[in-house]
Amino acid sequence: MHQSIWHHLHHAHHGPPLKSPKNPFIAFAMGFLFGPFGAGLYLGSWFDFFALLSVLLLATCGSAGVAAPVFWCFCGLWAAIRAHSFNKH
Repeated sequence: MHQSIWHHLHHAHHGPPLKSPKNPFIAFAMGFLFGPFGAGLYLGSWFDFFALLSVLLLATCGSAGVAAPVFWCFCGLWAAIRAHSFNKH
């Protein structure tokens, strides 16, 4: 599972461009606190919302909820990586 998480985080760079620069720290906080809803809302991206929501559903069903703490960290990291990679371009 550990390698799968890093594999998905690597693909966070390849999402569609965001509409404006975003603060990676705020992106992390929104993703960590509110999951796919916070990440999608802050980044203004349906792609990020649905990507994280699909991971949430798979992780929840596959682990009977045990992976939830890992998932919330994953949402925060995903949002921060997306914001950082967009700001670099």
